[in-house]
Amino acid sequence: MSKTQQPATEVVKRAPGFQVGHPKYAGRKKATAQRARDLATELNCDPLAFMMGLIQNDTYMQTEIGPDGKKKKIEVAVTMDLRLDAAKTVVNYLYPRLNAQTISGPSDGPIAVAELDMARLCQDPAMVEKMQELAIAMAIADTPPAQRVLPPGDLYRDQ
Repeated sequence: MSKTQQPATEVVKRAPGFQVGHPKYAGRKKATAQRARDLATELNCDPLAFMMGLIQNDTYMQTEIGPDGKKKKIEVAVTMDLRLDAAKTVVNYLYPRLNAQTISGPSDGPIAVAELDMARLCQDPAMVEKMQELAIAMAIADTPPAQRVLPPGDLYRDQ
């Protein structure tokens, strides 16, 4: 053992998640989309136009290499599965996706909520009677006429 004492290392408690200044591990590299566009222009191909051609046409040309190593162009039918896959991809470029809507009150404030104290209403006998009449009226309105059962006092009431 050495005679000089080493200072104790300070233990710092870590919070969950990444800390400030952590190295970036994943994600898109800068200007990736622009590099892809430049490469498509350089190779003189447009993937969007190709997929739209698959959707519109019944056939497409494909190069086949024979057993002798020679290339031969053949016409291939476009299947419905291929057309649907191309349409699913193309539709994302033609129509925007719908986002969830935020519901808020006036001036982007909270929504006003109406409260009803049922305990106070049930203490008043007149209100209890009105609530029962309302419940019966709502039940009769939701029931088809052939299945309605009227209360005993309403036997001769017009339906």
